[in-house]
Amino acid sequence: MMGGEGVGAPQRATARRAHGARPRAQAHDAIEGYENHLSVLFPDREATVTDPDTGAAVTLTVREFRFREGLEATALARPLIAALAGLVPDRAEDEGPDALAVEGALAGHAGLWLELAARACGRDAAWLARLSDADGRALSEAMWAANGGFFLRRVAAQVAARVTAREVSPCHSTACSTPSSAPATDAAMPTSASA
Repeated sequence: MMGGEGVGAPQRATARRAHGARPRAQAHDAIEGYENHLSVLFPDREATVTDPDTGAAVTLTVREFRFREGLEATALARPLIAALAGLVPDRAEDEGPDALAVEGALAGHAGLWLELAARACGRDAAWLARLSDADGRALSEAMWAANGGFFLRRVAAQVAARVTAREVSPCHSTACSTPSSAPATDAAMPTSASA
């Protein structure tokens, strides 16, 4: 027998794997849970980009908006939030926007998105605008990771207000719609001159 492997060695190895798999899975789940808790406690994200002026690698820390920053960013971000809310269907069972639709909303408000990202990472928006496409995407991903909740809470509030307004409106169905002009009739109506 070679290498100390005797009869029954494959069965013992299988038994060790079976007994060790459960604790490993639990440990893996605990680590994932720990990492999720850390992302709540430390929501800031980093993105390494190339400085468009020097070519040096720069690590940007994209911060989650704190309360005051969030208030200021909400006022600034209104058009973008409205555009994102416009992508969300009224009914939960309908399919939501895809990544291309969201990217289109960001592209439609590119200057605003750069200004928000600049506030989040403490850099000038003009400097961020000169990043390469790949670096800009890395920055946007870090921005969503750090501030996605900020946007989602505001989009959800707008969608909820829109749905509530439609439900409360006495004319939220086509039954209440009024025609733009009086219906045509075949019979001539008598006028005061002919009566």
